[in-house]
Amino acid sequence: MRFTPKVLPSRSGNIGMLQLNNPAALNSLDIDMVRFLNDILPTFTSPSPLPSTSTSTTPESDTSPASAIRATILSANQGTRKCFCAGGDMKRIYLAAMGLSNQAPDIQAFKAKQHGYGFPGLETSDFFREEYQMNHKIALQHIENKIPQISIWDGIVMGGGVGLGIHGKYRIVTQHTMFAFPETNIGFFPDVGATHILPKLNGGIGNYIALTGARLYADDLMYAGLATHHVPSENLEGMVQRIVEESTKDDCGEEGKADSVEGLLMVYHEELDARETSFLEKNREQIDEAFENKESVEEIMKVLEESKTEFAMNTLEILRKMSPTSLKVTLESMIRGKRLNDIGKCLKMEYRIGQVTLRTGSDFYEGIRAALVDKDRNPKWNPATLEGVTEAMVAASFEELGENELILEESDCLKSSNL
Repeated sequence: MRFTPKVLPSRSGNIGMLQLNNPAALNSLDIDMVRFLNDILPTFTSPSPLPSTSTSTTPESDTSPASAIRATILSANQGTRKCFCAGGDMKRIYLAAMGLSNQAPDIQAFKAKQHGYGFPGLETSDFFREEYQMNHKIALQHIENKIPQISIWDGIVMGGGVGLGIHGKYRIVTQHTMFAFPETNIGFFPDVGATHILPKLNGGIGNYIALTGARLYADDLMYAGLATHHVPSENLEGMVQRIVEESTKDDCGEEGKADSVEGLLMVYHEELDARETSFLEKNREQIDEAFENKESVEEIMKVLEESKTEFAMNTLEILRKMSPTSLKVTLESMIRGKRLNDIGKCLKMEYRIGQVTLRTGSDFYEGIRAALVDKDRNPKWNPATLEGVTEAMVAASFEELGENELILEESDCLKSSNL
């Protein structure tokens, strides 16, 4: 087991608890956190993975149904700012790729221009490989109807943070939730299984979210189906306590225990009137018109330009700031992901795209420089226009990596929907 103080595991009653504990970095994931989660997640599917932190008298060695883990709750130590997980630590990846970390293999790979080819032992390869393997484990746990994961999205949820929860069974949002895939703004693309999840959303919503990096809130997430329950932040503690208390009762069988989790979540769930507040709902017709079933970014831009509505003009302004290469690669990944309809195959595709994105000269380096290093918010994309991004350039992002391909655990249930 590889430990890190940035993730705190525990057991309360018959509930496995995982708390992200990296608030100084808005709980952004680094490779140590990913490795620990990969190690600890499988233990939460076994009867008694951790010593109990509750007052239960059930012995740790008891593997009877009464002591079996009923659910896993994934939450975060938010520090002074409401944040579940702001994504992956992309600045750390940037420094490794630029040979500016203190890791000798990364420095040598930078000199030899070997970053972006999936070579093991480099942080630019290992972080994404192991993160996607973690996403896959969470997805399989849900697909195969194992111990349900409850993710509490109380605050910022972006990029890699989405991947921690979106593949689990239950996603709880609050009045503080702010969700986004902002990757096209840093020369990257929505990953962590986004190419499997977003194309499943109705109409043009998935493409809209992927391309614009739109900030979504509780009402939007409930409307789109990305969240399963809305619970006010002040009620979360009581909800968790109730789930823990009920998990130790042995007055029903295994099936009843599984049903009781969802029943308890519904007790604390409060309906939202998306028709009154959701940005997605209010602009749904225009989103579908511009983004649904489109084969090119140019086609999307043309629809928006001809529309001339306030929504269209604001969306155009956003898209024109994004990396043109990222926009085209992202849309192509959504199109291919919809055809694949398979979480494992989508993650393998994403790993290929991500590695190409980390090669010398990619917009990723300029995007991270502008957003997280110099912070001038003025990236110089290359190519600077959509016209400059050729079909060959886009196709190159999907090339196989040979012996360095992403390897995932196999399952008979991969094609099941997660939402």
